[in-house]
Amino acid sequence: MSGFRAYFDFSLTRRPEDFSEGDVIELSQDESRHLCGSLRACPGDAADAFDLNGNVWRCRIRESSPKRAELELLQKLKIESPRSKIYAAQCLPKGKVFDDILRQSVEVGASGIIPIISDYSQVRFDAHDAERKSAKWRTHIVEAIKQSANFSAYTVSEPITFRKFISESAENFNLKIVSSLQSDAKPIIEVLNGIKERPKNICILTGPEGDMSPNEYSLAAEAGFLPVKIGQNVMKCDTASLTAMAICNAYYNLD
Repeated sequence: MSGFRAYFDFSLTRRPEDFSEGDVIELSQDESRHLCGSLRACPGDAADAFDLNGNVWRCRIRESSPKRAELELLQKLKIESPRSKIYAAQCLPKGKVFDDILRQSVEVGASGIIPIISDYSQVRFDAHDAERKSAKWRTHIVEAIKQSANFSAYTVSEPITFRKFISESAENFNLKIVSSLQSDAKPIIEVLNGIKERPKNICILTGPEGDMSPNEYSLAAEAGFLPVKIGQNVMKCDTASLTAMAICNAYYNLD
């Protein structure tokens, strides 16, 4: 991959499949400022233009200005999807911790994240908050893709209550694990070794500060979530989430 990366929504003006070699795209002012201002990209430099749906084009910069950057499409790159897609079901922590989890999930190769409002979450949303948060989260995702070059499609769901997640979304995953401090939790590697077939979709459920409630653990168990130990020590929720994602990615996608 080239050193320069820029976000472009290929579905904004037409279908992504309708773009072809020789087409010219114009970046947003923010992307132009980052590429040609902060990174000092020049005309003739190569850059990869990407969206969040796995569409990536190798480009040549035609016009380089912090206010307006034009890229000529040269070649559409084939991005391989992970053999096992990993999704973080993250009970929302307070402050900016979720932003860190979001960025880290992209960096370690996750395919998406599901923000969950749990019993012990101290974060609540109304419609305005959800829209504002979604825009901020998209910015963090784009920044993480630029840093990591993880161009695989990535999704971030609307915030959902724990019970709604269990009843409507949990069944979509082949392997479901929950980071747990409970006595019946087994080491994560032991659990993964016991899975006979490679799962196509993995869900890693992690609680907020203060962990999940006993009732939520019961609901998760009823939905087929396997309790796992991530390490010997008690971890903060962002550390536990990142560690579990990295272990699952290494176990299923790096061989």
